[in-house]
Amino acid sequence: MLRLFTLTFIISLTSLIAQTNFSPYHTKVLKTEGKFLYIQDSQNFSVGSSGVVMHAFDETHKTIVARVEVVAKKPEHAILKYKKFKGLEQSALPSYHITPKAGDTVILNYLYKRATAIVPNAKTLQHVSTKFSDIEWIHPDIFASKLSVDYTPRPTKEDFASECSQNSYALLFFAIQDKGYFVDCNSFKILAKTNLPQSTTNENAMVPFYSRLKAIKGRMFGLMGGDGITNYDNYYKKMLGLK
Repeated sequence: MLRLFTLTFIISLTSLIAQTNFSPYHTKVLKTEGKFLYIQDSQNFSVGSSGVVMHAFDETHKTIVARVEVVAKKPEHAILKYKKFKGLEQSALPSYHITPKAGDTVILNYLYKRATAIVPNAKTLQHVSTKFSDIEWIHPDIFASKLSVDYTPRPTKEDFASECSQNSYALLFFAIQDKGYFVDCNSFKILAKTNLPQSTTNENAMVPFYSRLKAIKGRMFGLMGGDGITNYDNYYKKMLGLK
């Protein structure tokens, strides 16, 4: 039994490391139960992957009606939890109340072709953007600028999620020590990881992450630097739940 568990863990870990194909995956809703959807399982997405549900009114009129997250994978199906999609809301227009139903289209790995890399230095950013050249990398300067304007030297999960939403991407990359982690912006679950050469990560880390901006100061203690991140690796390890 222990041997079987160990083998299963190794296979799962290998799959996690190898899974760096983040192409959108389309499938149909098989059935719904409360706030949960069932779809056919596939190796093209992971637990923690997020996406949207598309409802078709006719052959030419479609709209996104929900945001989804993969919460479990079974031998023959995957279970997704859904909530209202707010990306299309307009204050001047009435909101719609359409819930997903069987036959609707689920698009997972939604907006995974664009990402921001949270890295300690320029060398690591160059390595990551070159190694994963199929991804459109949004320069961390953009996020750093927003944090600077908001006097936020310690970005939270909510800050990352907001930045992803405002700039239409759903994938983050965190370089921590000699590992890189692909993380979903919405679920904040690790989708895949990769090894990084020590030569790119052993330099002094810039906090809260590498950018070409000056240090980000907080409102109260900006002049003394007392409210920023003191240890880059430890801060993001804790954020991702790593030991």
